[in-house]
Amino acid sequence: MKQRFSMVGTLLLFGVILLSLGCTVSKKEADNIAKEQSHIKSLAIMYCGYISQNQGRMPPNDQIFKQYVQAMIAKQSSDNKGPNAEEIFISERDQKPYVILFGRAAQSGPRNGPADLPVVIYEQDGVDGRRFVASSMGAIEEVDEEQFQRLVPIRK
Repeated sequence: MKQRFSMVGTLLLFGVILLSLGCTVSKKEADNIAKEQSHIKSLAIMYCGYISQNQGRMPPNDQIFKQYVQAMIAKQSSDNKGPNAEEIFISERDQKPYVILFGRAAQSGPRNGPADLPVVIYEQDGVDGRRFVASSMGAIEEVDEEQFQRLVPIRK
């Protein structure tokens, strides 16, 4: 009986070790994900702030939103520790500018995105078939390509 228990215990321990090795994320990978989330999260929060300060209207275009973001970063970054206004618009993972939807295009998206709102910001390509998407209220989610196609129908 003791030998049987020790064999089961050894197998369980070995299984736990294998699982933990398969589920770990490297520090570099974790740092990249955190940085990516901070950029898209910051943009989404500023998008929400724009809406809040403009009687519920979404930013009408790229130029006006960029001016708003630059002003907000300048106001908040007296110590210059955060990302600069140009960096924040670029995805750390695919090194491409985020796609940001404005005006009516932003309002017409399907629901069931992050926080059950339309997606207004997303990565162009993402990594390994997954992209970060953000709602106008700052909710962030990493989705696979199938989810992405449901949340962000191709706009021509």
